[in-house]
Amino acid sequence: MLDTSVPVVAKFRRLLDSLPRETLPDVVASMIRTSNKEKLQVLDAVSLEERFRKALPMLTRQIEGLKLLQKTRKMSPDAEKRVLSVRKGGVFPGRQFNLDEEDEDEDGDDMAALERKIHGASMPEAALRVCLKELKRLKKMPQSMPEYALTRNYLDLMVELPWSKSTKDCLDIRAARTLLDNDHYAMDKLKRRVLEYLAVRQLKTSLKVIVSGCTVRPAAKSD
Repeated sequence: MLDTSVPVVAKFRRLLDSLPRETLPDVVASMIRTSNKEKLQVLDAVSLEERFRKALPMLTRQIEGLKLLQKTRKMSPDAEKRVLSVRKGGVFPGRQFNLDEEDEDEDGDDMAALERKIHGASMPEAALRVCLKELKRLKKMPQSMPEYALTRNYLDLMVELPWSKSTKDCLDIRAARTLLDNDHYAMDKLKRRVLEYLAVRQLKTSLKVIVSGCTVRPAAKSD
């Protein structure tokens, strides 16, 4: 239902096509606009069938919303234009207040604030160029288009990423093991790889290291 000619939508479509089907409930829960409570219900579900059952209503609501937006786009210009006749103390003919003009002002302020956030995020030059390109497209895109929300969410995510922030490395293997066991069910092989990487980092912090046949480059050392 989305326009695949939009770069963000095309990338998202290719991502979905490349993912294993059993991961779709988790991807849907992370991408669709819904409450954190519903997203956590999907993550808390252990069986694959239960995750699909919890993710399906969220996807259905999103599809119905897209259908409604498409119907709105097909409305006549006269039906889309909202004009109120207002006066202090009552409504009367002869004076009009156009809601479209107010919406345009609010949209302009919102886009300006988003552009300031993009420039202030300290992201790399390549990421900055992509964000500014998508922002330029977003400014020309009606809010009724389904791609508007997807592009806006993408830009909000890019702004929120900690591009220039770093933390001090914590190489406490016991604490890491406890944290992994508490926060992640199963995935023993992956957690063992993480602990092996931390163990090697305790001995060698500057050079790239090889863990169980996988080449891993340590993060940049913080000041």
